[in-house]
This record gives sequence, structure tokens and C-alpha cells, in this order.
Amino acid sequence: MVSMSADRGGARKRTALNNGQSTTGAAAPVEETPNHIVYHKMEQMVERMQDEESGVPVKTVKSFMSKIPSVFTGADLILWMLKNLNIEDQIGNI
Repeated sequence: MVSMSADRGGARKRTALNNGQSTTGAAAPVEETPNHIVYHKMEQMVERMQDEESGVPVKTVKSFMSKIPSVFTGADLILWMLKNLNIEDQIGNI
């Protein structure tokens, strides 16, 4: 399971920016920074990919002597992307 948190990277960046600098200037709220917007979009896509009914199909693959849980194929991912994202050409977007 993949989980992402924009807070971890944002906290480090805020700390680095505030070291030795005055915080009296007007700074953009964290929620409006470009990185936060990108992270939020990525989190939404990951949540859609992990959806039990409409997400990327995940299976357990039986290998020679073991089972590998939570596996999806690249083909399944490409098909999901074509179906759920506004992608028109499979070859051009690989």
C-alpha cells in the first residue's frame, strides 16, 4: 500500500526557510504552495488507484515456492490509466 504525506516534506522545507530568516514577511500558506498542490493531486490519484472496486486490480501471485501479495501488472496499470485519466493514446504516453 502506498501512502504519501505532504506534511513531512513541507515541514522540513518550512524549517529550512525559517532558519535565520525573519518570519514577519507575508508568506503563502502551506496549502497554496505548488508542492502541496502537486502532492494533493498525487494523493487523490493514489486513492483512486487503490479503490477496491474501480482501482487497479491487485492480486496475489503464486511463484515457485512462495506467494507474492499485492501485485499488479504494468498492463493493468496502463488500462486503468486509459480508462480513468484523460489519456487518448496508449503508445504516446508510455
